[in-house]
Amino acid sequence: MIQILLSQPDSYRDVIEHLQSNGAHVTLIGPEKKTANIRKKKDILTSMLSPALLRARGAWKREDRVLVVGWQALPVLAMIKMGLLPRPKKLLLMACFIHGQRARRVVNRLWRYLRFPGLGFIAFSQGEVRNLIEEVEMPASSVHFHLWRQELDGQTAASAITDEGYIFSGGFSNRDYDLLLAAKQDIDTPLMIVASEQNQIDASASIGTTVHRDLPEAAFEVLLAKSRVVAMPLLSQGEACGQSVLLRVLRNGKPLIATRHEAIEAYLGPAYPGFVPHGDVDAMRSALIRALREPAFRASLSSDIVKAWQRLEKRNSPGEEIEQFLLS
Repeated sequence: MIQILLSQPDSYRDVIEHLQSNGAHVTLIGPEKKTANIRKKKDILTSMLSPALLRARGAWKREDRVLVVGWQALPVLAMIKMGLLPRPKKLLLMACFIHGQRARRVVNRLWRYLRFPGLGFIAFSQGEVRNLIEEVEMPASSVHFHLWRQELDGQTAASAITDEGYIFSGGFSNRDYDLLLAAKQDIDTPLMIVASEQNQIDASASIGTTVHRDLPEAAFEVLLAKSRVVAMPLLSQGEACGQSVLLRVLRNGKPLIATRHEAIEAYLGPAYPGFVPHGDVDAMRSALIRALREPAFRASLSSDIVKAWQRLEKRNSPGEEIEQFLLS
């Protein structure tokens, strides 16, 4: 039987609901109420020490297959290591994201120490795959790549997808908003940024730039859907990032200018013409100006975005893919 340990209620619904419909059982080992989508490191560490972890006692038998979603994976593995929890037939970990190199090295050491036969990972980027194989020394057969997608809330009606002439940028993790603001200096077009309170953004000297913080998903997507072009400035570090915003770009068919990052390449392909190099202000500025002023280039970007969305729609559902990993 498949058992699921979930860190937050109502997360990864498309995966969890599919598995439940096929007989999987869910145990919540985090807070009863869903917390913010973007959590501070302190909150994550606190949740890893929560008494709710005790609900894992008796949650599975040795012949079961277990999916652990979120950072409670570390204390769960530690409890297995100490013999406080039985070692299941198979245990897969999912959604343990890191964007700092120092934290990654620490966690790699913990994964190596806590690993056991039957342990595996579901990775959302090829960088994560490489790290687990090369640094954690996991067998390649125990690391499963999943092209992340999810039925995100707040979808915009087709009639609301317009072109109001501004640049949109949004998201929290691994963002290089300083680069975007520097690129914007010589562009008269307004810039709309929707970020987290945790993002450090000083747009006081950027004329025509508006910064919103922590908007609801529907409001976020409306602003994206009304833009002329979407900019996604990413740092070179990090693994999975930018994917939730990218899914909104794809389903709205918006032209995208993005820092080249393999997590985004996995959806668009390396030949997508809207990629610019990391840290290159001039390249970001030039690409944005071209996308804003050349209708033919903007149309070609949108066409590639629509094709990427169509390819994504043809894949098996996320729940089906995760189920295959668990049963393989």
